[in-house]
Amino acid sequence: MEQSLTVLLPVCNVESTLAASVRDVLEVVSDLTERFELVIVDDGSEDATSEVAQDLIRRYPQVHTVRHGHRLGRDAAIRTGLEQSSGEIIFLHDDEEGSTVDGLGKLWDSACQSGAESDRAWSRFSRGHETTRGGYQMFERKTIEQLHRAGQPSRPNYMGQREDSLQRS
Repeated sequence: MEQSLTVLLPVCNVESTLAASVRDVLEVVSDLTERFELVIVDDGSEDATSEVAQDLIRRYPQVHTVRHGHRLGRDAAIRTGLEQSSGEIIFLHDDEEGSTVDGLGKLWDSACQSGAESDRAWSRFSRGHETTRGGYQMFERKTIEQLHRAGQPSRPNYMGQREDSLQRS
């Protein structure tokens, strides 16, 4: 049975580029599998991003959107997206890497192929290492959920720990 796919797009203030990005992703992903969804998480945008997202969900049945009333940060946006999605494989847009969709097919192939090369990719993948292509990271749901548990930052706050130890001195 073919695995299901969720594309998570955590966004903030992207009204001018969101529609084109979603169209690009849908064009590629619809060729990969019929079992997919695209979840836009608007993290407190102050422009018309939420209006653009609402228009996209009216046009495309595979698109869902969730909006934070104020900026909560990328980790919270990812957690929200995970709570509102169901795919077994997660493609996470990495806003620092750009937004090219060229590598999505190769990511999906590594998740779905059989054989020795695929076994090596999945062995690395199942140990919690994401695979990255063109601005997207691929995760198994259980792996990304462990990385983004509620209340647990993805990067330790070493400065907070230092401040705590200085206050105790």
